[in-house]
Amino acid sequence: MLDFDLNMEQIQKHPIVATISIAAGAILASEVIWKMVTFLQGQLSGKKPLRVHEVLTFNELGDICAAQHLRSPDLSKSPDAVVLQCRNQHCTLRNVGKIVEQIDQAQYSIDIAIYTFTSLPLADAFKRALQRGVNIRIISDREMVFSAGSQINVLASLGVPVRTPITTYMMHNKYCVIDGVERVEEIRLLKKRKWMRPCCSVVVSGSVNWTRQGFGGNWENCILSADEKLARMFQADFARMWKAFENSEDKLKPKI
Repeated sequence: MLDFDLNMEQIQKHPIVATISIAAGAILASEVIWKMVTFLQGQLSGKKPLRVHEVLTFNELGDICAAQHLRSPDLSKSPDAVVLQCRNQHCTLRNVGKIVEQIDQAQYSIDIAIYTFTSLPLADAFKRALQRGVNIRIISDREMVFSAGSQINVLASLGVPVRTPITTYMMHNKYCVIDGVERVEEIRLLKKRKWMRPCCSVVVSGSVNWTRQGFGGNWENCILSADEKLARMFQADFARMWKAFENSEDKLKPKI
């Protein structure tokens, strides 16, 4: 209290100091008010910052750093650290790692619609999700389920349900929906829970098949987005196909 009185006395004796102090206080107060207004506007609008919203491109520049990564002594210990340090903005390893990062954040569900899938890093991420109790479903093309190196077949052997269209037309989609709102609610009802922890819906979609050539040889794209409207639309498409292909599930037998 004594220090406060002394400071006030000094301010009163020095008009310039008083002016600077008042100005500084006004600036600080205005910043606090502005932050509060911005926060309230965000709450009222219902808009939340997206967890992820970016485009990954795969091209001829993706593997120019591959030899450097293979020589790195830290790659076997911490691949993520190597990826983050890579200066190649087109790095295949880093881009695949960004997809893996989204899979690793899944809490309740992952619905996959993929034409062909042989990528081991993605398969390992889905296995980790299964170990966390995440519900995974797969829709694929009937011929590609049992193709050489198919990780769909591997995941099916771990209990992941797989459905395909019974037709000569291709199921050519390449997307997955992580923690889709409708699917999470469906799981809540099935498990008879009163509530679920808050989660973020994310869509992974693009031209790229989840293969070594797709990620490291072709010119492809992949969008990662937490846009809720996009997630709902993709989730609705998956749900429609899942119901339409329900007769195919019992006919698919894993072959390891």
